Parts: sequence; C-alpha cells; structure tokens
Amino acid sequence: MKILLLEDNETLADGIYKKLKEAGFIADLFYDGEEGLYALETSVYDLLILDLGLPGIDGIEIIKKLRKSQQNLPILVISARDKLDQRILGLDMGADDYLCKPFELDEVIARVQALLRRSKNLLSNTIHYKDLVFETQSNILKRKDVSIELSKRELRIFEYLVNNLNVIVSKETIVEHITTVDDDFNPTAVETYISRLRKKLKDSINLKTVRGLGYIMS
Repeated sequence: MKILLLEDNETLADGIYKKLKEAGFIADLFYDGEEGLYALETSVYDLLILDLGLPGIDGIEIIKKLRKSQQNLPILVISARDKLDQRILGLDMGADDYLCKPFELDEVIARVQALLRRSKNLLSNTIHYKDLVFETQSNILKRKDVSIELSKRELRIFEYLVNNLNVIVSKETIVEHITTVDDDFNPTAVETYISRLRKKLKDSINLKTVRGLGYIMS
C-alpha cells in the first residue's frame, strides 16, 4: 500500500515516515501543503495522512479539494487542533479519522491499517488467494502455513495484484503503486519481478500477460 504523509513538523514527520516504512508501507513525505497537493494530483495513493496546519495550503483546503474532485481517498488527520469543533470540522469536510497530537506512533499505524481495511472492505489483516495467505500487518505470505520468501518489491507487486484481481494493470501503473518519488525504477524491471513471482508461486497464482497492455491476475 502507498501512503502520502503531509506534516510540517520534520521531527514528527520523519518519525511517522520511518514507522510506516518499518510496517512495510510505500510512503512519500512532504512538509508543505502545495507540494503535497501536487503529489496528490500527479500520483496515486491508497491513503493520506494529513496535518491541518501546513504551510502553503491548509489541510482543510486540501480535504475540500480532494472531496470536490470526488476522490474517495481515505484521509487520516493528525493535528494539534484538538478542540471538538476542529475535529468535527475536519470530519465534516471529508476526513475519515482524526488523531490529536501528541500520540504514539504505533497508534498511527493501527489507524492506518484500520482505514485501509475499511477502504478495501476487508474484515481482517489477512487476504486469502487460492492456497496463499497474505498477512498484511506482518507482510508475510504463506502457503499451507509455510512462509514464502519474497523480496520487498515482489511482495509489493503481489499485494497490488491481489488487491486488483481481474483487472488489467500496466507496468507503469504497477510502478506507480510500488515506488516513492525518490525511487529510480525502470518500468521494464517489472517484467523481471513478475517472472520471479511466477517461479516462486507457481500454480498458486493465475497471472497472465496481456500483450501491449500489462498483466491480469484472476
């Protein structure tokens, strides 16, 4: 899953960013509202962690713009604005959850995982596909209770494919979901990772190449 974090307190932002990476998420971090809004307009994310008091563009304005464009991106607000009317305003504008500072970093991760489950209509942190079980919280893939060794890239690609079953996805779309703005990643490398997934998972996945379009897992 790919997350955008917008927080102008660099110490807090760096702590959350590190925690997200440790939890296995792909994450982009910006300290400025305008830069964050540009990222939202030019990239694809599964969730937004948003501070309201951002320089450039206020967090409330970002929420308004997202909801006006009818984007249903899950939004977790993290803010020092802990008064009830501010929390109500954030939720009324379209935020999905509101976490007041100060907070424990583990709570951020728990809120993120809960919002992602809700957005994907999942009842737990476990995804079942044929004889495979993917534990999203621990980032472990198993077959009959035996862990399968996958690289981080392979695991992220598998996760994206299993969350988009029966949908043709291009190499470029896959790259968009498994990389950050700082990654130097050639879309042609996706072919290599797809080949490795097929070799490691064998009959446990039904993954086809659609010539000229991309891949589909069904």
